[in-house]
Amino acid sequence: MKPVFVLTLICVIAAALLAGANHITKDPIIEAKNRLKMEALGEIFPFEIKNVKIIKDGNTIYYEIPSADNKLRGVGIETFTDKGYGGRIDVLLGVSPAGEIYNYKVIFSKETPGLGSKLSDPEFRRQFGGKSLTDGFKWKVKKDGGDVDEITAATISSRAIVDALTKGLNLFSEKYLKGYK
Repeated sequence: MKPVFVLTLICVIAAALLAGANHITKDPIIEAKNRLKMEALGEIFPFEIKNVKIIKDGNTIYYEIPSADNKLRGVGIETFTDKGYGGRIDVLLGVSPAGEIYNYKVIFSKETPGLGSKLSDPEFRRQFGGKSLTDGFKWKVKKDGGDVDEITAATISSRAIVDALTKGLNLFSEKYLKGYK
């Protein structure tokens, strides 16, 4: 009976220590993630960001960036895809009020280092700048008959980023460009 009591006591103490560590680190982790997202917003927009209005709509988070006269200057959208070679890819997408991509940043990915990580290369990202869902751009990789130059040996990752970006543009269109189909 004594070994059971000792093991139970050890488990209770370990659980209490883990719960305490979680409680202590929870808020700093959330603050660090939010700080990284604000830094990412600064990277994906071609202008200085002074104010951000954060809007949670279901599972989607929008970051509205107003101009000095309080008009919408851009929207950041957290979007994702589960179609990556390594699984989920989370993206922060910057969109103009007209629905055109300013830029994007991969904020989470388990893609193959050296291949899928090229999704963040400026050369690859540049091809999406100024593109929208309504400008005739074919949102598929060239291998599938589209306009996107895929990354050599990383076609699945390239397809995945197209999926994430089109999801983000569709979310933007549904919320900000009423009547888009």
